[in-house]
Amino acid sequence: MSEKGIVVGITSKNISIESYRDKACSLCGQKKGCGNSLWGKLLNHKKVIQIETDEKVKIGDIVNFHYDEKLLLKISLIIYFFPLISLLIFLGLAQYLFDEILFSIFGMIFGLIFGVWSSRMQISAMNTKFDITIKK
Repeated sequence: MSEKGIVVGITSKNISIESYRDKACSLCGQKKGCGNSLWGKLLNHKKVIQIETDEKVKIGDIVNFHYDEKLLLKISLIIYFFPLISLLIFLGLAQYLFDEILFSIFGMIFGLIFGVWSSRMQISAMNTKFDITIKK
């Protein structure tokens, strides 16, 4: 997977890159004047990431950065599905054991918290680091 970014900061080993869009989004092909771009401007959807690189860049350069999309997909599945599956399991278990709406709500909340915690533990146990390469 590849994205464009603008170099906004440089330290001795890392550079800071802010996401950059030079073409229209894939929804309709419009560059400005749509609701999605308006929400993006209002909520400041700019992403700034730190990348360790030996590439010689200066502030304001536009660079392409590439990362492994299989790893990104795996982490995304863990982040989104662990809490959802846990929520459903604890909701069903509370409904089966107690058959009361209040216990079902508590089971659902506990399942969501447990799912978020377990997904964070799973990702930290994976000890993954994105291998991001930069081309100027």
